[in-house]
Amino acid sequence: MERSRIYAIWGLWFLTFFGVCQHSWYWPQLPAKVATHFGADGQPNDWMSKENATLVLLGFQVLFPWVLAGLGRLIGVLPISVINIPHREYWLHPERRDATLSWMGGYLAWTAVATGLLMTVLAHFTFRANVKDAGLEMAPFLCFVVGYLVVILAMTVVNLRRFRLPIP
Repeated sequence: MERSRIYAIWGLWFLTFFGVCQHSWYWPQLPAKVATHFGADGQPNDWMSKENATLVLLGFQVLFPWVLAGLGRLIGVLPISVINIPHREYWLHPERRDATLSWMGGYLAWTAVATGLLMTVLAHFTFRANVKDAGLEMAPFLCFVVGYLVVILAMTVVNLRRFRLPIP
């Protein structure tokens, strides 16, 4: 496994540990009914029980990123026809296949880290809104969402550049 991917997996382990600690910290402070959805004005408009809200948020925060990272491992056994990259036939030719799959595995692992970080921050803002019995802090919330989208866009541009056809 390439070094970058190893760092991403360590990042996921850290986020997993941090997420469990985060939920353990907030658990005793949460009300029995937790606001889990907020309108554009930051005010809550949907609730769940404390148990269900914590499980759902922890699932998104921990399981979803690990599923993304797992796709990076699974991609090596998938048929070429289901792998969607530009110029697939060129990049998945046997002489380039291993390097391409390694790159894609790293990309998915780092996407998982970015997503896990976003979910950790979203859980934090959700918990803070509930503990304070106030609305969601929209300005910092939106900054993190926009930051995540910028990171994903940048990673996508890097991928598109990586998988363009080389000039002979």
